[in-house]
Amino acid sequence: MFEVDAFVTRCRAALAEPKPMLAVKQILERTVSVPDALASALRAEPGAVVLHRSVELTVLSIVVPAGSRASVPHDHRMWAVVGVYQGQEDNQFFRRDGSGLVETGERSLRVSDTLAMGDETIHAIRNPLDRHALAAIHVYGGDLLGAARSMFPPPDHREEPFDDKAVIGPGGYRS
Repeated sequence: MFEVDAFVTRCRAALAEPKPMLAVKQILERTVSVPDALASALRAEPGAVVLHRSVELTVLSIVVPAGSRASVPHDHRMWAVVGVYQGQEDNQFFRRDGSGLVETGERSLRVSDTLAMGDETIHAIRNPLDRHALAAIHVYGGDLLGAARSMFPPPDHREEPFDDKAVIGPGGYRS
């Protein structure tokens, strides 16, 4: 059975490791290896729900309805680890190029897959599936909600201050 408090405690302990992002990734790999336990425990609704927020660590439950783009390109300015427990998360990666962005690649995450991203990563996510919601745990190495971040809206992908309502949706982050 998945318990949010126990998961957060393990992630906070991993912050003391020499490579905290990799230590958190190992924890998340074990966690999403039992996807049904996560789905039962979280019973997540569409949107972004804050499971834990502190100066050192943010944990979110992200659910994206079938066939939806979850975000415009954005950065975190801290490391992040993602673990999918339902559906599929397609990540499109970018790098800064003058006044805009250049696409550098993509990666699809399916059930029980994880992805670690460094603090300079710029990406957009979406759910490509027509019948299933994407459900994932996102763990960040800092206070994601309090960080100065950027987004890069189409069509020209010019850098703007991050706006959670534009990236996450009208509900923004929920507790």
